[in-house]
Amino acid sequence: MMCVKCGLTKSGKEDFFICDDCKDFSKIVDDIYADIDAKMETLENIDPNTSPIFKLLSDSSFVTAQNPQTAIFYKLCEFIVAKALSGASEITEDELNKEIRTTRSWSDAFRIFEELNLIRVKTEKYRRILILTDKTKKFAKQYLGGEPLSDQMQTRLTHIYSGYVLLYILTKVAELDKDNDITILPYKQRPKTLWTILMFLWTTAYNGKEKFTEEDLRSFIAIRRIPSTTRGRIIRSLQTIDGKFVQGLIKDMSFLNGDITFKFEDYVIVEMGRVRERTRERER
Repeated sequence: MMCVKCGLTKSGKEDFFICDDCKDFSKIVDDIYADIDAKMETLENIDPNTSPIFKLLSDSSFVTAQNPQTAIFYKLCEFIVAKALSGASEITEDELNKEIRTTRSWSDAFRIFEELNLIRVKTEKYRRILILTDKTKKFAKQYLGGEPLSDQMQTRLTHIYSGYVLLYILTKVAELDKDNDITILPYKQRPKTLWTILMFLWTTAYNGKEKFTEEDLRSFIAIRRIPSTTRGRIIRSLQTIDGKFVQGLIKDMSFLNGDITFKFEDYVIVEMGRVRERTRERER
């Protein structure tokens, strides 16, 4: 049997199989999305410094930027954020095609952004135009008219925005069951790497563990058949502790007998502790 969400294999003859790790992680994903979506709708300022859950989203997005399964969403988010920060209210499909190289159709990506009420799509003279909604404009409005944003801050905003989009896609993975198959996902494709890496990191913190080793991570993702090149890239990213770098999940590292031990930033444990309390409260 193979888990339909993460690809873990297990002996047995069931036609449909979801592993226990994925069942638990689906609850975590749904809780975090519900919290962030409510804040995106109601907060005037989307600030990772005052809302640590947005910092968690931003710091976790290092998984998505160069991942072939999710790159189209990240690049689209990056372009929309840049246009919104410039004060633009719409984007033509011609502009997108000039700025973003992709072999994929835009239709599935546009649908996700529309479902999140981040854009509206209209057709005019046989071309599509993205209308930036108030929700997207609000995201940029807090920074318009002030000092020019540093590249680091604009990258962090892109990671929050793209993290919100990718988190929504993860909720669709969480919905996979006997009645909802892979056709509910954009491009009919599971974001397997994103799902598996965040399942390990977030679940580890959710369980109150401040530390994990490189071998812990390698073992978890290897049995889910994540390629070794991808495993190496993720571990190198986790090793990069730098204020100029957007990955901020890791506070410290130590080395023993050739293995690396990673320690989460304090806020990660605190935020995931809040998620744990909410999910357990609902289950009582």
